[in-house]
Amino acid sequence: MGLFNQYQKEGKGVSKNETTPRFLLFFRIFFRKFWQLISANMLYVLFCIPIFTIGPATAGFTKIMRNYAREEHAFIWGDFIETFKKNFLQAFLFSLLDLGIFLFLWLDLNAIRNVPNQFLSTLSLAAIFLSLTVWVFMRYYVYNMMITFRLTFRQLLKNAFIFCWAGFFRNLLLTAILVVVTLLLVQYVNIIYLFFILVTIYFSFCGLLINFIINPLIKKYMIDGFDPKTGERLEDEKYEGFEEPDSRDELDPDED
Repeated sequence: MGLFNQYQKEGKGVSKNETTPRFLLFFRIFFRKFWQLISANMLYVLFCIPIFTIGPATAGFTKIMRNYAREEHAFIWGDFIETFKKNFLQAFLFSLLDLGIFLFLWLDLNAIRNVPNQFLSTLSLAAIFLSLTVWVFMRYYVYNMMITFRLTFRQLLKNAFIFCWAGFFRNLLLTAILVVVTLLLVQYVNIIYLFFILVTIYFSFCGLLINFIINPLIKKYMIDGFDPKTGERLEDEKYEGFEEPDSRDELDPDED
């Protein structure tokens, strides 16, 4: 798999004392890791082709995007496969739940057409939109927590629900960016070029952006130990699920 290994050489990295505005830092990471992102995107698409492996593939893909967003090293092939296997069952179950919820909301949306009362129809539409918004916001956090912490399925959903509201405006901004980028591609890019973009860079761009935006919140509330409800710092024994980083995650942050 030379395609996924050729960009894994160490680089000079970024100085620990260097400060860069967050929005500029994202693009700095994006362009510095551009070819690695293409490799990761193609690997992700390849493993999603069987369809039933979308969940585990997203877990493996998230490991790479999370590390890049944190400016840490990642072995594209090795980390992807290891995380794919390690989180297979939990990721697969979540992908089934994910599909079921979207299908349920879609059926509800179609059922609204048969509601004769305008008020009830509007109320139902608002409830569906709110439910969809909450679920989309929760999805941003699930895979990141899944591959970073030892959490039960219930804990994943509970924490994701908390992060949905704790980072509401952050999630709203993230969703707006993703929607605008997607609509621009669909509206103005030729179908052939659109397919090429999807296969090569689209998912990596979205994955890197998602993890770049949510990582600070997860670090603050789960790694640094602040209760998202009260804002108070927790003792180590008062919060569950923290998993010590893999030894490869402890590489010098100046390595690339």
